[in-house]
This record gives sequence, structure tokens and C-alpha cells, in this order.
Amino acid sequence: MRVFYIFDKNLFNIPMSQFLKLTFLIVVLTINSCAVNNQFSSKWEEDINFNSEIYSKTEAVYYHPADALSLKIFNNKQYIDIILETNSANTLRKIYNLGLSIWIDSEGKLQNSYAINFPMPSIFPYTTKSFENYLSRFSMIEFNEELLDRFQTYEVLNAKTNENISISTLQPDDNFQVQLRTKEEVLFSYHLRIQLTELFTNKINGSENISIGIASINEANEEYFSTMSSKEYINKRMDRLKAGTDQNPHELAEWWANFKLVLEK
Repeated sequence: MRVFYIFDKNLFNIPMSQFLKLTFLIVVLTINSCAVNNQFSSKWEEDINFNSEIYSKTEAVYYHPADALSLKIFNNKQYIDIILETNSANTLRKIYNLGLSIWIDSEGKLQNSYAINFPMPSIFPYTTKSFENYLSRFSMIEFNEELLDRFQTYEVLNAKTNENISISTLQPDDNFQVQLRTKEEVLFSYHLRIQLTELFTNKINGSENISIGIASINEANEEYFSTMSSKEYINKRMDRLKAGTDQNPHELAEWWANFKLVLEK
């Protein structure tokens, strides 16, 4: 968020102590304004059926335009459900190539404390053209089968305790459920369910605020770019010289949002 200030010419004639107080007040108001604009609420969903149609029919609570990603958050007394969706083939290519991290901070402080890394990065990165060709090979049913076959493992990382576990989508897990699929009008939908006991030691009381962050797992380094054609690599280097260009166009734009968990409808 960009903030512009118009200063009075007499501002610089006031005592330094008052100037510092005024500066501090401006900073606090700016931070509070950003926080309020980025605060959302989850939606209560009593039905614990992981495949419930309610998750598809409910509108997203947040949309991030940089990568055309929408976010839905549900919770009840047992689970939190996070649904990330996009219709952008370019965004899906970034996820295929460099992975997807969903970071969760149960204290609402935008800290990288708990992550679900899924799907894992591709060994051979797709170029824009090769990924378009890849997608064109599948019908909707076939692509759902491809997602099930291609992404069978994900990683849960607890940065506070320095623990990580690898979980297979082929084996039921009591604390985590993951579903990747394509459907009508949605190219890529990623549904993540987590037992609340994984995030909170006590039962939720309606005052909990959590932060959710989205980012790529890896960075696009020189090894990554080695799969590109000469023309694509030259264009990449030329892009670096353009003023205001995205310096990491191959990675997801990292972003965070704060959510208040609701206690009931």
C-alpha cells in the first residue's frame, strides 16, 4: 500500500520533540490502516464432510490479483479449511515449477511458523509454451487423474520446533487432509483441512486471529533457468533491465492476510 503525505511548510518550524511525536503518530496510523484493510473473517461451516458442495458454492473472502489467486477460509470447532483457487495457467505453472507454501501463524503475527508445502517442486521446470502444451493434453477427468497421480506427497513444517513430516495423499491422516482438483470454471483448486489441535492448544473461543501466507517453496535460480531456450533466457535478462519490472516473474508473489476465526454462524 502506498501512502502519500502533504506537509505544511511550517511543519519544520515546530520543536523536535513535537515533530518526533507527530512522525510516530503518522507511522502508527499507517500501520493500523494497513492491518485493518487486510483483516478478514473465516466462515463457519458445521458440516464436516470434506467433499461438501458448500466449499465450491461459497464466494472467496480474499483475492490476490498478482497471481489471480482466491482464498476461502472455513472453520468449526474441529477443523480449519483453506481453499486456494486460480484460473491462471501461468500461476499453476509457477506452482508446478517452484512449489507452493501455505504458511500459517496461529498467533496472527505474520510469522513463518507453520507451513504446508504442496505440491513439491518439479525437477524439470516448464516454460510457458511447454506448460500450455501439457495442459492441452487432458480432458477435465484426465487432468484430475493427473493431479492425483503427480502430487502424492506433501510436507508439513513446524518452524518453531524444527520438525517436518512427509504425508502421502494415498493414506488417510487424522490431522491433515489435502485435495487437488480441477472443475467447472476453476482450473486449479487446492483444499487443505487441518485439525485445530495442530494449531491451538485450547479450544477456540472466537477471539483467535491467524495469519495465512502464500509463497513459492523455491526461488528461480540459474539452475532453474538452464532449462530455458536461448531466446527465453535472453528475454529474461532483458526484463531485468526494465524499470519497474517484476524481478521474480517465475515465482508466486508472496503475500499475507489476517483472519479472525468465528465461533458460530
